[in-house]
Amino acid sequence: MKFAALMTLKVNLQNCWEHKLKKLKKFDLLKVKEKLKMQESICDLNTVEADSQKCQTIQNELEQLLDAYNSNVDETAVNAFISNRHLMHKMLDQKEVVLNRLEFLENEKQAIIRQVAHSKVKSDTYHTRKVELNKRIKTERLKKNEDNFGSLKRQK
Repeated sequence: MKFAALMTLKVNLQNCWEHKLKKLKKFDLLKVKEKLKMQESICDLNTVEADSQKCQTIQNELEQLLDAYNSNVDETAVNAFISNRHLMHKMLDQKEVVLNRLEFLENEKQAIIRQVAHSKVKSDTYHTRKVELNKRIKTERLKKNEDNFGSLKRQK
């Protein structure tokens, strides 16, 4: 009877340890998953930043062209004036499109930065939970070893 009780206790303890080790592994895997998400978000952020730089240079060039057209006050024929005006309106439309694109990219950058921060918090949370579980496992092992040592002393 005593042997059967000890064997069931041993099996229960093994199941408990296996469960806790699975939890540790799960925290490791979740942490790796968040790290990969964070790296992917950082790559996306770099892409958005490069696109934003391109749009900024295009906007600067459009500004320079518009300033050049506005500063030119020569006498021109009516047809040349109309075509210059038409070209200027096209450039103003393009400038508006580029400004909208820059605004969109800025919003995307902010969203990606929030996502990276969220992933960092989750990763830190998984790390703290893993550390807590490791501490709990170590204290339980020490307690178990002390109990086993105490029972061995009593048997002698």
